Amino acid sequence: MSGKTTISRPRSPWRILLGVLCIALIMVGGVVSATHTHSQREISHQDCGLCVTAHMAVQIAVTVTQVCVAQVFTRVEASRPVASHDFTPQFALFSRPPPAA
Repeated sequence: MSGKTTISRPRSPWRILLGVLCIALIMVGGVVSATHTHSQREISHQDCGLCVTAHMAVQIAVTVTQVCVAQVFTRVEASRPVASHDFTPQFALFSRPPPAA
């Protein structure tokens, strides 16, 4: 295995030409977007797709948090009912009800 060498095939000229064309288009697009201008009289650039894309606001994405749900089983013991005459509410901020009209 170590004695074998792989021989790379020569690349076809069409693939090289396509790669160069793609790189050239990206560079031309960058230059056009960097040097893009309008006349001073034209204030609104709403028809220009490049201006609309450049001035779009960034959409803020909200991170999604996963809520872990777990079932917890606990034994609940019933307490004895409270008799109404044994329980007197003591509330320090008690005020009287409004007067009847």
